[in-house]
Amino acid sequence: MSQAIFQDVAREWWEKYMLRGAVCYAEECWRRLEREVMPELGKRPLAKITPLMILTILRRIEAKGFVVTAHKVKSHISQTFRYGIACGLVYTNPARDLTYALAPKISTPRAAVTEPRQVGVLMREINAFRPIQRRCALQFAALTFVRPGELCRAEWSEIEMDAGAWRIPAHKMKMQKPHIVPLAMQTQEVLRELRALTGSGRWLFPSRYDASKPMGRLVLNTGLRRLGYGPEVMTAHGFRAMAATLLSEQGWSSEVIEKQLAHADRNQVRAAYQRSELLAERRKMMQAWADYLEVQYARAMRRK
Repeated sequence: MSQAIFQDVAREWWEKYMLRGAVCYAEECWRRLEREVMPELGKRPLAKITPLMILTILRRIEAKGFVVTAHKVKSHISQTFRYGIACGLVYTNPARDLTYALAPKISTPRAAVTEPRQVGVLMREINAFRPIQRRCALQFAALTFVRPGELCRAEWSEIEMDAGAWRIPAHKMKMQKPHIVPLAMQTQEVLRELRALTGSGRWLFPSRYDASKPMGRLVLNTGLRRLGYGPEVMTAHGFRAMAATLLSEQGWSSEVIEKQLAHADRNQVRAAYQRSELLAERRKMMQAWADYLEVQYARAMRRK
């Protein structure tokens, strides 16, 4: 049995398996390992790591109130050991049964504004937000309701203004399938304003600290907090729930909404045989959604 150390095996597992999925999520996982695990376990041989060593790390994370993070870290460690076992580097997985020693995860819906009057107020606050790049990011999130990670890593090369479409490649998507986001007229207006600021670079929303990198996923939530929306009221992911709820109430079919949300079809047979991307219907829906946000914004301005 070799003396393979944890950080080397974890990196090998991460490169072979995590990078097959969405890059932004993979990078988030690696940062989590570097921050929480590597200082204590990184240099240790796999065979010398005990359940108690791992549990000490997880309990420390849990004590800060980050129960979900503790479970995610436990999963990363466990998968590293499973990879090590498959490669003949270690015999056992000391993280396997630690789930039962942690507080259970409580699944709660992400907070979202869904009452029309409050949607108007939200758009009023967003449209007055500064700096301009952050305001454009929040407007783009509301208009396209993509996942925050997909928005933050959007590239100018993916935007087709003539076709009115944003083509997201498969490796950036949670479901590993390319996705088209029709661009309403209002969305294109936001992009034209943004191009004057960031159009000479790679990213629509570059990091303000290093323009060669995209902005972080927390920026959208930070912007919402600055507008006075706490995590129990509205989150960056909540733009998806906001759109899905209100579009459904307006009579749009669940099939069109789900397709635009890029959700996996739980009916595997239907998913396998479905050839239509419903693009024409989605274009109409996205323009109707942008018009709806504009109307609610105008009403909020009149009430101000």
